[in-house]
Amino acid sequence: MGLVEVSVRRPILTSVIIVILLFLGIYAFLNEGVALLPKVDIPVVLIRTTYKGASPLEVENLVVKPIEDAVATVEGVDEINGYAIEGTGFVVAQLTYETDVTQATLDISTRIRSIIGSLPEDADEPVVEKFDINARPFMIMVAESNLPPYMTKSIVEEQIAKRITQIPGMANVDVVGGRTREIHLNVSPKELVARNLSLRKLSSYVAGSNLNSPSGRISQGLKETSVRVVGEPKSVLELGNIGIPLGEDKVVLLKDIAEIEDGLAEERSKARYNGKPAILLELVARPNANVVEVAKQVKKVIKEVAPAFRGSISLEAIYDSSEFVEKAVKNVIRDMTIGTVLTALVIFLFLQQFGATLAVAVSMPAAIIATFIPMFLMGFTLNVMSTLGLAISVGVLVNNAILVLENIYRYRDMGETPINASIKGTREIEVAVLSTTATNLGVFIPVAFMGGIVGQFFYQFALTVVFATLFSLWAAFTVTPMAAARLGGVHRVSKPAMILTGWWQKVYSTIEDAHHYLVPRCVRHPVRTLVFFVVMLGVALYFSRYIGFQFFPRVDEGIITVSIELSSTASLDATDEVVQYVEKTLKEKPYVKSVSSNVGGGSRLGGANTGQVRAYLIEEGRRPSAFAIASMLRKEFASVPDAKISVNVSNGRGGGNSKPIQITLVGPELDVLNEKSQELIRKLRGVEGLVDLDSDWEVGRQELRLLPNHFKLAGLGVTLDDVASELRGYISGVKAGVYRERGYEYDILVQLGEQWRDAPSKVEELPLWTPKGFVPLKELVHVKYEKGPTAIYRLDRQRKVTVEGEVAGRSVGEVFRDIQPIVRKIELPQGYRFIYKGEIEDIQENFRRLITAFGMATFLTFLMIAGIIESYLFAFVIMLTVPISIIGVVPALLFTGTTLSIYGLLGLIMLVGLVVNNAIIIVDYAELLRKRGYKPDEAVIEACNVRLRPIIMADVTTLIALLPLAMGMGTGGQYRAPLAIVLIGGLIAGGTMALFLIPPIYNVVWRLKAYVSKGGLL
Repeated sequence: MGLVEVSVRRPILTSVIIVILLFLGIYAFLNEGVALLPKVDIPVVLIRTTYKGASPLEVENLVVKPIEDAVATVEGVDEINGYAIEGTGFVVAQLTYETDVTQATLDISTRIRSIIGSLPEDADEPVVEKFDINARPFMIMVAESNLPPYMTKSIVEEQIAKRITQIPGMANVDVVGGRTREIHLNVSPKELVARNLSLRKLSSYVAGSNLNSPSGRISQGLKETSVRVVGEPKSVLELGNIGIPLGEDKVVLLKDIAEIEDGLAEERSKARYNGKPAILLELVARPNANVVEVAKQVKKVIKEVAPAFRGSISLEAIYDSSEFVEKAVKNVIRDMTIGTVLTALVIFLFLQQFGATLAVAVSMPAAIIATFIPMFLMGFTLNVMSTLGLAISVGVLVNNAILVLENIYRYRDMGETPINASIKGTREIEVAVLSTTATNLGVFIPVAFMGGIVGQFFYQFALTVVFATLFSLWAAFTVTPMAAARLGGVHRVSKPAMILTGWWQKVYSTIEDAHHYLVPRCVRHPVRTLVFFVVMLGVALYFSRYIGFQFFPRVDEGIITVSIELSSTASLDATDEVVQYVEKTLKEKPYVKSVSSNVGGGSRLGGANTGQVRAYLIEEGRRPSAFAIASMLRKEFASVPDAKISVNVSNGRGGGNSKPIQITLVGPELDVLNEKSQELIRKLRGVEGLVDLDSDWEVGRQELRLLPNHFKLAGLGVTLDDVASELRGYISGVKAGVYRERGYEYDILVQLGEQWRDAPSKVEELPLWTPKGFVPLKELVHVKYEKGPTAIYRLDRQRKVTVEGEVAGRSVGEVFRDIQPIVRKIELPQGYRFIYKGEIEDIQENFRRLITAFGMATFLTFLMIAGIIESYLFAFVIMLTVPISIIGVVPALLFTGTTLSIYGLLGLIMLVGLVVNNAIIIVDYAELLRKRGYKPDEAVIEACNVRLRPIIMADVTTLIALLPLAMGMGTGGQYRAPLAIVLIGGLIAGGTMALFLIPPIYNVVWRLKAYVSKGGLL
């Protein structure tokens, strides 16, 4: 006995297998991780080097360039980005996707170690680490307290953040804002001169006298006694009792020469929530972690630790993407469930049998739930893509069941018993079912293994569809015939079924009559039919130019980010004033629920002149879209003077602030790069839909440059390093150990009084210690004021400047089409070139991969069909349904206002495997009838008549299953809709309309073959 007969004749065995699969599938479902999107590994290695006190130009030449040259020799490096800012150099190596990141990191580390000798002596050793570009916060919490600011931050860092990081699935917790306690020893230059003390000597005396040190142990018989020197003060004021030697047996107490202040470290950043000072905790999860479960554990931990603070610290989650993730995944499952129910109703409308409906109701859930087993074994998460694969598969799953079920009932109408009808009906349709399944699977082979970002992104989707399709094939050959044989009962239409389905039978009879009328006429007039479809295709291609395209659907997560940047000379307080204005403006909006902000760490590499404000919006149904709100805010903030304000909607990939339009100008000279980038900005301002245009080039803040007099320095017995170290101590302070209290450590900083630190004009008067006495700084150096860049950006070992902009009211593709001719008209000197980055680069690279996958899918499908029906010619005829599907795709996208993204292109690839199914069924049955003695035209017309019912059933159920997804209702709808809309439009045209194209072409092909065989061409 074959598989079908065993399944039908041994229902208990079949039911046991179903129960086992259901049990394992439910277990796998409950234990799978949950995430918004699949993990996308972008192999990146970061090399960070600290070179304190160096300007960006010095960092570029002495640090970044040598490291770039070393990294460039490592195999697998695809792109090198360099960043030189004051005191720090970054080199980011992006690897090819096929490269082993761990091995590449080791190779890069080896190359870096080999060039350490060529780096500046006072530069720190470079730090090499793998960089997770997807590591963005999934939750942001705010801590508010009535305790002193430093105490709040210490508690948050030591007792809360560290506790949260212990939760399985947590990567790290970044603490933003708050103040840090610091003990200041304020001295005046006059006091130092009077005591003949340098700042560095004073700090070393303090550090050496403020410590506890074990000094060994003393053994006495059976006892041991530890010896310990205890020199740490019990209070801050006790620091003043430290003795400072002045030479010649003179000693002075610290409190006599320094003001001891229990203060706070210099504030270089601020954080607020709803206008009040606060501390923000940004939580980052590990890759593939179940963020929904991690978020639940975080909230549980917060409840556990909260009582210990006795109300002195309150914690609140102001952003929780796990809620969005959970809703998005649940909505896909909801749509899938609705689609399944609607599909069962459609089957009932056609077959008018409760038993048939129940047969499908058994086989579909069994196949869907069983799919979770290989998903779990492959380490897939329940995310928008994998669950979308399941939802899309509902239509595919039911197609196989419908073909089998309808053929079984056709045999029962012919008088066969339920069991014989199930066996014979399934066997007859086996080839057609295998053919349609093979074509469905064939299109996902190139998708699952196409590589790149989009390949990783669609990997789980493609394999989920493959798993679901294979289980649907198993269900169609086992569960469906078994259920049809046992649940069908007597094959007659009951009165309730007749009442419920009578109206539909009339509708279907009208459709059937129209089909039976049109198909013979199409067969008799093949030229007219072909011309009609060619004209329709031409019209569709003409209007396709009006379809916008973008890399990723724009998703409204209810967060708007406002990035602020002032001139490079702006102080933290000046930036804070603008940030407070933005906060106030946002809080006055009725659709804004709350506002958080940070100053001093906003856009690009951060700084005192940058800030960022996040607006958390109310529920989506009670406000305009975040994109409409962002457009209104851009106009409102455009009038803020002396500030660059950019408004972005957080996207579905983590809410990054990079803008979609990025045009990078690469070349050797900074002045030329700046001039040409400004010219580009001026010419792009008129492009419709392009907003927030800006350049990442900025002339730096004013620098006070000290040019040394080497002759005088040598005469006084000091080196330039001595001068630089002493001056750095005067301006930034010198660390003199730590002060310990209640288990916490606080830095001790020896520094000048505030009146000296914050007065650049007094720098020249600062006294510098030499072996021959103190000398004013102005006698050793020449002071000069200059400006330079705050940061230098590099791409593949060349300098670069990037012009970037946001898109509003149009798609990225439409804006890009208008930008290209403008960019081409700008004349560049030799050695300079424009490169498109950002979303444009993603579109160019990944659309190319998808188009290649589309071509491969088409070719593989053609070969599969040819092998199944044993004819290259008829395989070509069947493949004509693929271009015909464009007739439906273009209007579907235009009427719904949907842009073509990677989801839409994936839909086009899927169509290759779906639209050919109807043609395969018709041609396969026509060939069977022809072999029984039918003429080609009679055979294809009869095949259309017989197979119309299962074809309409399959198409309608597929379309019905896709409808909830296409409507894009609820959270995450923007992900689901484009794919479903493309499939619906393509199936209507390539699947249903093709019923009128394939028959005449089939007949013409056989007439030509007959003509050739008779020697008509000789």
